[in-house]
Order: sequence, then C-alpha cells, then structure tokens
Amino acid sequence: MLDLKKCTVRWDTENYIPKKVSDFETPPLKGSPKTIAKKFLKENLGVLKISASINDLTFEKTVESIGASTVLFQQHFQGRPIHGAWVAVHINRGKRVFMVKNDTVPAQKLKRQLPKAKAVFLSSSKINATIRKKAKEFGDLTTAIKKESMLYVLKGQIKHVWKVKFGTKKPAGSWILFVDKTNGQIIEERNILKKIIGKGRVFRPNPIVTLDRDDLFDKKDADQEIFDKAYKRVKLKGLHTDGYLKGSYVDTTNTPNNVRSLNYEFVFTREDDRFEEVMAYYHIDTIQRYMQSLGFRGNRGILDKPIKANVHGGFDDQSYYDPSPGKKDLTYGDGGVDDAEDADIIAHEYGHALQDAIVPGFGQTDEGRAIGEGFGDYLAGSFYYEYKKKSRRVKIAEWDAKGFAGGPQEYLRRLDSTKHYPEDMEGEEHLDGEIWSACLWEVRRLLGKKRADTVILESHFYLNQYSDFRDGAEALILANKNVFNGWRSKALKKIFERRGIL
Repeated sequence: MLDLKKCTVRWDTENYIPKKVSDFETPPLKGSPKTIAKKFLKENLGVLKISASINDLTFEKTVESIGASTVLFQQHFQGRPIHGAWVAVHINRGKRVFMVKNDTVPAQKLKRQLPKAKAVFLSSSKINATIRKKAKEFGDLTTAIKKESMLYVLKGQIKHVWKVKFGTKKPAGSWILFVDKTNGQIIEERNILKKIIGKGRVFRPNPIVTLDRDDLFDKKDADQEIFDKAYKRVKLKGLHTDGYLKGSYVDTTNTPNNVRSLNYEFVFTREDDRFEEVMAYYHIDTIQRYMQSLGFRGNRGILDKPIKANVHGGFDDQSYYDPSPGKKDLTYGDGGVDDAEDADIIAHEYGHALQDAIVPGFGQTDEGRAIGEGFGDYLAGSFYYEYKKKSRRVKIAEWDAKGFAGGPQEYLRRLDSTKHYPEDMEGEEHLDGEIWSACLWEVRRLLGKKRADTVILESHFYLNQYSDFRDGAEALILANKNVFNGWRSKALKKIFERRGIL
C-alpha cells in the first residue's frame, strides 16, 4: 500500500484529494498492465481518496510508450461516464507502478447533486434539432454526428449532457460539443483539428506606434538598431504542414519567392523580404479569429477561408483588394515603406475583402466607396487600439506615411474628423471616407469595442452594392436592434443626425 508521506503529491485543493502521486515504485507485479493496474487500485482506493467503487472505474485502454505502459480508467456514475474523470496508472517496463493520476469526482458530491429521481430532459427530437443547427453553423459536415450520454462537471456543478462529435469542411474542423440535456444549451464547444503553430516576428502594428517616435524613416528597408524593441514574437496559428505561410485564413504563396520553413520558424527582420509575409499572415489571421470570437463563424462566418496575399506586388506605393472573378486576393505595394510592414494597411485592405465577401461588388456608388475606405480605417483603428498611446489612437498608418514620395507625413488619415455631410464631401473616396470612419469611431465610444465591432460588421449584411451613407446608418441602427435589442439606440441615431447623414 502507498505511503503518501514518502511520495511527491499534488493535491486537488477543491476536493482535497491527491491529484498526482509520483516518486515511488511498487515491487514488481505479475500480469498484464491492465491486471497490475486493477490490483494496484483495489489496494489503494482509500489512500488515493477515490470514493468511487472499483466497479465504477471502467477500463478504457492501455497506451504503450518506449519506457512504460499507461492504463486508463474512466469514472462512471449510475451507468454514465463522467467527462474528464479519469484515473491513469503508469507502469514501467519492470512491471512496477511508479505514478498515478487521479481526476475522479468524489462520490458524495455526485450523490448530493444527482439524486436518484430521474431528471426531466428535452426530447431527443429537440436535442437533435439543436445539434444539427449548431453543426450547420460550423461548416459543411464531412462525418456523421455522434453523441454520447455523460455527466459533465462545470465550476462545481454536475450536469447531464450529450457529448457530440462531428467533422466539417469550409472551414475544416473536428468538433466536440457538450449539450445540456435539460435545456439544449451548448455548455462548451471545441475544435480539436490539429494544425501547426509556427513562430514569427512582426511589428504590432508598426514601429512608430510601438516606440512612440515620429523620427523613424524607411532608409531603403534597412534594419536599424532602434527597431529591435519594436519587434514582437508571435505564434502563427493554423499553418498547413507544407512549410509555407499558408493556413486556415491566409495564404501568402502568391508572393514572388515566397518563404518556406520546414521547422515553422519565420523569424526575420524588415530588411528581409520574407518579413512582410509574416506580417500579412499574422495580422489577417488574428483579425479573422477575433471576428469569429464575436460570433461570425460557421455559416455566419465572413471570409473564414484562406485569402491569397502578394506582399511584394510592385514598386508603386499602392495596395489593393482585387474582387475580379477568379482573383479575390490582396496585393501590397513596396513603394516607400513596404505597405505590408504597417499592420494598419494590412487591416485596411482586408476590410475591403470582408465587405466584398458579405456583399459581392460592394461600393458601386461614390458614397459606397467612401463607406469602404472609412470601414477599412475603422477596422485598423479599432483592432490595434490597445497597442497605441492615446494620442495615436485616431491616426492611421503612421509608419506607411513616413515613406510617401512627396515627403514624410504624420499619418495617412484620422478617425476623428469633424467633417459634416454633405457640404464637406469632396468626391474622393478616401477623403470622404473620413466622414464615415468618424461616425464609426463615435459608435465605438458609445457602444464599446466588442459591441461596436459586432454591430458594424453585422450592418454590412443589410446593405447592397449601391448603398449610400444613409443606408449605412440605417443598417447600423437595425443591426444594433437585432443583436443588442436596440441598446442606446437613441444616442446611436444622434451620431448620424449630428453628422447630417440622418
């Protein structure tokens, strides 16, 4: 029998049971790993404070490694498995038990929270409808939907659930859901599809912002010592396994001489042309994942598939999204400061792609094109807000502006314009877009970051190719009503009234 005083013990402080016991070895035991593990548990249930009976610990499998065997048992209660409630017994090649992990739930807690009286569950048809609806949100099914009845421990509460598994494509996913049997609510959802996570180095969003200095210049892509503190190490999520910067939501292989790294390390400085590929991959992927966190995923997703990007698209200081049939890709120019060195520019152009994904051909009017430019600026300003000092939050593309052919400028555009509609319209979409971005910036101050970002994205679904400022304002108010029950709707409407749009 184990003597915990002679072992290393990590305790479960909530239930005060030994969670992991190590630094011991039993005498050699006879039989298969499963037989040895069962005998060990019978002798040590009390010491390990496992209050479940041995019959409630169901053998799951034996996992063999080079140096040991791991025997897994799942805890059951009233015939149902308990999610995450496992016992793992580790046995070395000398047939000695040397470690045990205990994640069981105390039997007294189960009996207290789950009396023998049968709980009232939703009918199978209602549960199945909920599951099918949720599965459809995640993409096109590639497998059958499988479900298993079990118990689920959530913040000390024990619930009857269905554990549901299925696979999808567009986007690819391998999903696990936990559905409350009593009300059909989704308690937890996970995508366990395995993708590579690489390592990269980027500006976030650019060196002017990070270093809070306006005296930095391009100097023909030279990597100056001052930039050392501006670089950020980041994870590159969702990479495919071929070594390119190609993943779930971004594909930079349109770039001439595109980068490849078989160890998935993409750590470069700005003098290396591969640096801009890392910038584009990281920032577009991060924006897409943020949008999904707001709820725009599955069949509600917005461009949740790889968009191709050429980060060295020529010597002109021009970047663009090309909506042409068969293209629908991004190009970033190298004139002045390479555009893909400034995340504000990366985000702005991605904004055009998002609008086209929601409303193909968006921006067929002058005001519609101004909405596009204003939204792109807003997207950059809102997404990188937390990385900027207060005085810089309303400025867009401060780094890119330092490389203008006509001489360096302080910024590309601002988000706090006082322009009024219609008398300040100039007929140039970028300049007129400042009216729209200023409205959106006020919406953000009113509703807060996540609510504003959600409503602004949602509003695009209520527009068409020929929408103007008034359509945009009305769509925002309607989106706020549909998503947040019209929270602060009067104040929201006044933003556009003061600006002359409503």
